[in-house]
Amino acid sequence: MAFLRIALSSEPVTIGVLMDSFGVSRNTVIADVHEIRESLDSLGLSLSSVAAAGYEVLGDEITIRKRIWSSLKELADSGHAHDARRFLQAALVRVTNNDIDYYALCRSLIKQYESDLKTRCFLESNGLEGMMVQVSWLRGLAGNSVVMGRDEQITLMGTVSYRSVQCSAEKLKSVGVALPSEEILYITSLLLGIKTADFAHQSEEDAYVSSLAESLIENFERVACLTFVNKEFVKEQLSHHIRPLFYRQKYGIPVHNPLTDDVRKMYPMSFEFCRRAAIESGMGSLSDDELAFLTIYLSSDLDSKMLERGDTSADRVLIVGADNMSTATLVRDQLSQACGISFDCEYADSEKLHRWTLESYAVVLALVPLPPEMRSDNMVEVTPFFSEENKHQIYGVLKRNRIISRYDSLIGGILDIMSENMPEGDSSWLGSDRLYFELFKFFDDGGRCTVNSHAPMVGDAHIREDTVILESGGTWQQAVLRCAEALQGDSAGSSLVERMKNLVRGPRFMYYRMACDVVVVRCPVQGDKGAHVAAQIALCDDGVVFPDGAPAKIIICISTINRYSHWGTLFSIYELFSDQGVIDRFEDECRRRSGRAGGKGQTCLRSAS
Repeated sequence: MAFLRIALSSEPVTIGVLMDSFGVSRNTVIADVHEIRESLDSLGLSLSSVAAAGYEVLGDEITIRKRIWSSLKELADSGHAHDARRFLQAALVRVTNNDIDYYALCRSLIKQYESDLKTRCFLESNGLEGMMVQVSWLRGLAGNSVVMGRDEQITLMGTVSYRSVQCSAEKLKSVGVALPSEEILYITSLLLGIKTADFAHQSEEDAYVSSLAESLIENFERVACLTFVNKEFVKEQLSHHIRPLFYRQKYGIPVHNPLTDDVRKMYPMSFEFCRRAAIESGMGSLSDDELAFLTIYLSSDLDSKMLERGDTSADRVLIVGADNMSTATLVRDQLSQACGISFDCEYADSEKLHRWTLESYAVVLALVPLPPEMRSDNMVEVTPFFSEENKHQIYGVLKRNRIISRYDSLIGGILDIMSENMPEGDSSWLGSDRLYFELFKFFDDGGRCTVNSHAPMVGDAHIREDTVILESGGTWQQAVLRCAEALQGDSAGSSLVERMKNLVRGPRFMYYRMACDVVVVRCPVQGDKGAHVAAQIALCDDGVVFPDGAPAKIIICISTINRYSHWGTLFSIYELFSDQGVIDRFEDECRRRSGRAGGKGQTCLRSAS
């Protein structure tokens, strides 16, 4: 009560005033003041004392009010809320020279608020919120208002809650309570309530908001297995949105983003990675509208074409080395006739070719010999007039395309049914590549496919079907290096294993625990000859403990050749292992084979899922 009198009285509060108010000795008051000063010091506040002017609490206004809230709660818990209520009433009567029931006035304001919002404020039974409204009046009328940042003001002023409190504030003028605009914002925040962490100091909240952007960027890098080239630029862009987002979360204010559907369609992988990064950053499950905003900001430093198209495309083809447009047109027409698909063809000179762009095409057709370092898994060397071997190679590449291969099981099932129900005779034509692509074109263009387009794409050719079985008692470093060895294989131009040996010993090692027993590890192979995207799965029945202190039974190492090319495969991995049934089946397979861990694994993703 002594602290409340010092913080809220409009008259000087001296030792003598406190002695008379509580009927205690001078020594008792001095001891109480000493205790108050110590408690304020711990919060970064101070208690000043000037002769005749009495005591005054100095410091951050938000922190002062949180200290007042704590004092009111202590009084209420000890059964003395009525003492605090009587004091607040008397203080307001002295300030306004109007003897009315100010607590009842607060209740009217809150009832009006409930009516305007068509909701119910679940206030504490001891009425602390109503008393804090009176505290706002007393502090505000004394010139001690809460100063909010521009972002927080804009967030609050756009709500129905603010308009309701603003309307009530106009009515309060008739009884001598003329509130500054800052107090209207504060009362709005009080009635909205705080839905996230409560900070004792405003500086703590500022530091939290600042670190949130950095944490979100770092977690996006881990989830997406990339490194931002211009991290400071991304942080600057993201910071413009993080603070308003924090306040919406803090006060439970929903937001509508008219571009949400468009963002999800244009950037499906980035949107999913952003969702996971937000959870990893402690932001919980944000709404799609909030995630769409974050996706735009986090993608500000990324190549928009790569984001839209992902790691590969079903219809983009690159033709390299065509001497003239007639040759390019001939190659394009032959490709369309062979597959029955209309392709979006692009053309490039071999001298201007960039290795890291090749993975984004469904197939790359090279009319001229290219050096080994420019080759990729989706490249086929052809002549202007396709040979049967050329067609066979092109079919093989296209069938591994992650978008085309999602229809594998459906097309295979149709062909099996046709084979079983055909009259006896030559049915070899059922296995023709041309028929396969005609069926793909029907389902992909017609939109009549019953397959969920977001189902786990287990046919992704970059996910290796051979698994590595780890022995019990190993370390996470050993597990990662075993996967790196499998990814490197016999490639003489790769230094992946040596690179991973350095990474597992340093702070730049990057991994993401996507599920309780599943960890995804980034294995960068940029610059290696013949580098390509691949994912290697390792299984350990007992699990290996990672740096976060938790074990993982399924370790997935994915090789990355640039910032984007692996995204489609990574997206497939997240989709696949988001199904607990798939995780259980892999773990069952590991237990079944743990007795012959030295042998070559043959776990097939199609059969496992």
